[in-house]
Amino acid sequence: MPKHFIITAPECDICLVEFDVDIHRPKCLPCGHTICRDCLQNTALGRRCPTCRKFLTGLGNLPDNIFMIRMIEEAVGGPPRKVPRREDVQQLERGVDAGRKVVQQLRQLVPMAVEALNRQLDSSVAQLHQMEEALANLQRGTAGEEGTTTPELAVKHMELAVLLEGSARLLNTKKCDVVAEEGVASWRASVKEGPIDHVIPLLLLQLHAGGQLQKVDVVGPPRLSTLSIEDEDDLDDNGQLKVDDILRHGRRWKNIRILQNLNGHDSENLLRLMAPYLEELGISGQAGLEVLEEVGKMSSLKKLIIKCENDLADHPDLPFQLEKLTLSQPSEKQLRSVLRMPRLRSLAVDFYFGPVVSFPLSQHGGLLWLGVSFDVDHKDTMLSLIRAYATSLQELQIYTPVSQDNDLECYFPDLGRDLATCGLRVLRRLVLERSSLHVPCLVDACLLQRQTIRGFLPSSVDVFCEACDKSVF
Repeated sequence: MPKHFIITAPECDICLVEFDVDIHRPKCLPCGHTICRDCLQNTALGRRCPTCRKFLTGLGNLPDNIFMIRMIEEAVGGPPRKVPRREDVQQLERGVDAGRKVVQQLRQLVPMAVEALNRQLDSSVAQLHQMEEALANLQRGTAGEEGTTTPELAVKHMELAVLLEGSARLLNTKKCDVVAEEGVASWRASVKEGPIDHVIPLLLLQLHAGGQLQKVDVVGPPRLSTLSIEDEDDLDDNGQLKVDDILRHGRRWKNIRILQNLNGHDSENLLRLMAPYLEELGISGQAGLEVLEEVGKMSSLKKLIIKCENDLADHPDLPFQLEKLTLSQPSEKQLRSVLRMPRLRSLAVDFYFGPVVSFPLSQHGGLLWLGVSFDVDHKDTMLSLIRAYATSLQELQIYTPVSQDNDLECYFPDLGRDLATCGLRVLRRLVLERSSLHVPCLVDACLLQRQTIRGFLPSSVDVFCEACDKSVF
């Protein structure tokens, strides 16, 4: 009688789960044995083969067991087909819809652009004829013949000549910096000679002809872009800021874009003069009401580092166009206002002492980095702030000691469990901030804390210790 054999699917000797081509993909160890990829990534595996106990090296990129993979593929009728995710289908549908809109708009804009360029060409031809006639009249006048040019017309001809000179230079532009904004999104590019160098000069020429492009002449020494307040030189013995002395040195403060280490009495007077130009401001001392009011008027400010006086009854609002903000001792009103900043990409909040606040989900979804420090009384407020930005946060930094012996008020043994409820879908990195970077952590306690927190987070999140300069993958 013929014998019948039952062929079972190969399985991992460690977890006893059948091999597949995904999580349990068969991997060949250097000693020749095979285990699944999931077991290989388990830190408990160590450096020895679980079957023969040989010491293993080079576990970073092990090859697949091709023989077993072919057996799996034959068993299922060929290589597995990936089932499309609903998110992928929706993304492609949005791409198709956007592509149709792009084509529709281009069909409208291209003829309009061609018409505008033809008008520009006709205008340039007419201007050329004016220049040729003006030159001929001027040459006849130089030769002693009677000219027809009036003084007013001569001035217009000179202005037109300057305009055409600028147009000729723009058409030979070799580099152009471009910034495009739409809502909270922005795009930046530095365009040099390349496949689109025939498009950019034509655009610049259109802007130049419409008076929207202004020439900037750079004359003299390089411009100073940063002013840093020095305590010894810029403050008197009473802590008064020497505003007049700073203003006397025009080269030091004119055309600056960054003001650092601002402190001292009368700081608001210096800010009042520089407010229209500053893009970055760092205040090292506590900012009083007068300083906060001047900061609120800065329409060009993009980055702000500020510590507010904690005894103010109500702090004024900060500029809503900020992109980076470090805020210490904020009021409840200021803390709520950060959700109304559509361009905010980086936010740090320290030492909030106000009442408990519950935040709604952010409507802008642009914050990528968030740093917080809090004690037991304000834990719920900061967790609510994390939840508000959970759909966009890629990196989160939280101050937490290694153990309760270091700082009982800020030690949270259930931090991992709390963060797991925040819905951090796109988080890639969690940084644990310590009280001092110069004092290393207790290695065992730090590792245990990071592993505990790591166990509650998605596998894609790297938990990193700022003091140890180490992470848990």
